[in-house]
Amino acid sequence: MPSPLLASTYRTPIGDLSVLIDPASGNVVCSHFGTVAEAARELGAGWVQMPDARVAAALESWASGDGSALTDIPVYQDGSALQQEIWAAVRAIPSGETATYGEIALEVGGRAQPALLARPARATSPPRSHRVTAW
Repeated sequence: MPSPLLASTYRTPIGDLSVLIDPASGNVVCSHFGTVAEAARELGAGWVQMPDARVAAALESWASGDGSALTDIPVYQDGSALQQEIWAAVRAIPSGETATYGEIALEVGGRAQPALLARPARATSPPRSHRVTAW
């Protein structure tokens, strides 16, 4: 993980969201409801305070009822090829819709047990991951 990461905390209707960004790629590598320090500690990375206009605009749009801009924010976290597919499927859930763990498992070709899908991903934006419901 490159260090230092660019970090900022954004106020949202459901709490303060800290976001850490890899400066080389521009990818969000962690989003966390809590402090930047907690999020950076989770990654074992240093950070500098630097708000990101793309993230701020996407979260503002989401808070106004249009979550589609969140999809435009690039994200990355280490994981297997299957985990990457699962996280991509979760991010592809359209704004205002939900999917079950079982539907996501089918989306990735039935290669994942629905319970595996419940494991959190640091980088998938929480407003997206909250669109996945129980079986």
